[in-house]
Amino acid sequence: MNAQSFSEEQLEGTWEFKDEGVEYNEYLGSIKKMKIGDHLRTGGASLTFLSGYIEYKWTDKMYEQAKALGEEDFEIENSDRILDYFITGNDRLHIIVQDDFTLHFKILELNGNTMKLQTKKGIMTFNKTASQVQSVKSEANKVEKARYNINGQRLANPEKGINIVKMTDNSSYKELVR
Repeated sequence: MNAQSFSEEQLEGTWEFKDEGVEYNEYLGSIKKMKIGDHLRTGGASLTFLSGYIEYKWTDKMYEQAKALGEEDFEIENSDRILDYFITGNDRLHIIVQDDFTLHFKILELNGNTMKLQTKKGIMTFNKTASQVQSVKSEANKVEKARYNINGQRLANPEKGINIVKMTDNSSYKELVR
């Protein structure tokens, strides 16, 4: 896939960080997970419409800076809303996180399952996770093809005793009919 064909629709979905140790820069560490695309987030009695969210870790350098300034509630692991995301120049991904900062990446690879993004400190590789709907496997084509009794005689209908059932996917199982 060439750089000309990257689109924002390809970004939609949940992406999980594949590699450990690659940081975005000297302050923002690894990005653990990104959900990109419109969705609703519920929290108690509130409902929020988001363009996505991101889970990330700050670096030790950022932690030390925050403690030096007296920030008591600073946490190394954090998550924030994605306000917007867009691609410019065919292969430059920009992600606006909360009202805090913008992430800038060069897209090296973007397909249905993998996203590779170039940062100042290296290449971050993400894998797309399947949604609940995508992960359900169809079993519609797995139906009974033939039925036999214990002596190997083909049966038109289930008969009392042990029946051997052969399925269209060539699997078989024994069934006790009473």
